[in-house]
Parts: sequence; C-alpha cells; structure tokens
Amino acid sequence: MGKRSTALLAIVSCVLSVPLVTLGQRNNSFIIQGKIDTVPNAKYRIMYRNNEKEIGDSLQLSADRTFTFHGSIGEPTRVNFIIDNDFNPRLVKDQIVYSFWVSPGDRVNFHGLTGWLMGPKSNLRIDDSKYILTGSTLDKIAITYTESRRAMYLSNKDQEKEAGLEDSIISKFIQNNPNSFYSLYLLNRSFSSRKRAPDLVTTLYNALSTEQKNSYTGILLNKKIKAQPQLEIGKSLPIFELANDNGDLVSLEDFRDKYVLVDFWASGCGPCRKEFPHLKSLYNEYKSKNFEILAVSIDKSRMDWLTAINNEKLSWTNLWDKGGFSAELYQIFGLKGIPDNFLLDKEGKIVARNLRGSELKIALDKLISDN
Repeated sequence: MGKRSTALLAIVSCVLSVPLVTLGQRNNSFIIQGKIDTVPNAKYRIMYRNNEKEIGDSLQLSADRTFTFHGSIGEPTRVNFIIDNDFNPRLVKDQIVYSFWVSPGDRVNFHGLTGWLMGPKSNLRIDDSKYILTGSTLDKIAITYTESRRAMYLSNKDQEKEAGLEDSIISKFIQNNPNSFYSLYLLNRSFSSRKRAPDLVTTLYNALSTEQKNSYTGILLNKKIKAQPQLEIGKSLPIFELANDNGDLVSLEDFRDKYVLVDFWASGCGPCRKEFPHLKSLYNEYKSKNFEILAVSIDKSRMDWLTAINNEKLSWTNLWDKGGFSAELYQIFGLKGIPDNFLLDKEGKIVARNLRGSELKIALDKLISDN
C-alpha cells in the first residue's frame, strides 16, 4: 500500500473512531418528524426490521407535507420509505426512495428532498441519499464511513489488492469501535457477501464488545461463523430444530441413520415447486430404503406454506423457517437463493449440494448402492 493509501487509511481510522450509538438503551422507541418535498397528502410505505421481524407500516403526509412516525426496535435499523415503482416497474415493483439509520431512543428530524430519480429514461434509478437528517448519530457515521471508503478505493487502482484493502478498512474500524453497532453491521454484511478468512472473521468478532455480541445480530453472526466450516462436502451439517406443519419441533438429529435431503423452498418460488414432481418420484422409490426429505420452507406466511403443502400433496416431513430471505436457518447456512438443498448420508455428512433433476437421482443411487 502506497504512502497516500496509508495516509487515507489513517484518516478513515481516526474519523470513524468517534463514539457511536450503542445498544442497551431502555427506550426502544424512535420518532421521526419531518417533511417531504412532494405533493401534499402523499402516501409512503415504511419498512424496517425489529430484530428478526420485518415491520411494514405506512404514513400519509399532511396538507403542508409534514408527518410524524413512531416505531419500536430492539437494535439500530435502516428505515426505508417506499413507493410503487411506476416509472420502471419491470425492474422492481417496490422502490426505496429514502433509506437511513435510526437507533432505539432516537428522535430524528427528516427532510426528504426531490431529485432522487436519476439516469436516462431507459434506465431510471434511485438515489436514496436525497435527504437531510438530524438526530441520528449512526446515520452520520454510516455516511462518513461510505465516503471515506470510496476515497480509499479511488486511490487504489490495483484490483488484486481490493479484497485486502476492504479487510483492512473494516478491521481498523471494528478495532477502533468495538462497542458500535455499525462495527457489527459491517462484519455481518461482509461475512454474508463473500467468504473471508475464518481466522480474520473470528478475530474481528472477538474484538466486538460483549454488548454487541449479545445483541440479536451479534448472536446470529456467531451462529453463522460457527456453521460455515460445517457446510462443505464431507462435513456434518449443523443440527437444527424447526416446527413441522402440526406445530411440533423436529430435529435433524431425529433422522440419523437415514439418507436425508434437506430441501429449502418457498410457496412463491416457481423453480422450487417445479422440482416437486421429481422429488415425489424419488421419495416414493427410495423411502423404503431409509430415504427421507426434510422440506424447509422460508415462507413469511404460515398460511401460504400450509396451503402449498396441501395443494402439492407433500407427504414428507415439512418444516418452517419463517422469515423469507431473512429466515434464521437460511442466514446461518449462508444460502444465496432457493431452491437449494443438502444431500446427507446416514451419519449426517454432506455428500452433495444443490442438486436438480437427474443429478439428484444419480447421487442418491450412488449413495445408497455404496452403503
């Protein structure tokens, strides 16, 4: 790293080592008071997370375009203001117009600006930073971090060193701010986006304060860190326990001494449901040979899940990992989409991953014949 890069990294470390909003506040509520420079009485949908729950709400501006919004959260979160994407609906239906950080106990003043729609007509996009916000220390830190990180990258044109530079920036921030939620957020986000060296992740996680480790996100990240080494071929898939369609808890451990396909899906996933006829055929052929399917749905709605089970006539073991792409087991196993699956031998070891159609039959044939 050159002298200029070293100097910039020092600036990042210094500027971003200021105290941040921490957890553990008794007041979990937050208040947003503000104005949005749009038409009077306009409506916005509001989306944010309260620990594991995704909260959907709404607000309507008054005649003078002002509003007051109240919410409750267990840890800092991003609040998103959403409208229907009428200008580019094929890209995404729901469009986030503004997105910013709030923490438990915050009372923030928000001013939503115009000019957030950018680009040519053929490729219109959103700049969700078109706002002025006071009262959120965490949002200021997030903006400062992003700007400083961008400066670091602009000064380093060597693509091969980008991964090392990213690790260096994040490491410095976490080490200087062990009790900040933003440190935890950065580590969790970077861990999910790409694989980092296990030793580095463990070191950075251990550098966090006890308060951050004991938060909802901190506990979830620790589970992800522990599970990652066990998700490779030849390793034993971590034991999990989920409720079945009768509401009874079922553990993967209950299926030891069986060949098991752990299949992740959701009722709204077309490719997932297209696999069911093939899975039914395999299940009927091999269930007498100790083959079992644990179908893990990540549906947000229990009713949608149960309706799909009934309509598809799924006779194997059906489990629910509620929460969509934020579902806990889905996150712990580091899944990037559905359908996805793990084929396990009788000892619970992974013998194949993410198989479809004839590939699954071939792998299952070989697994059973070899044993």
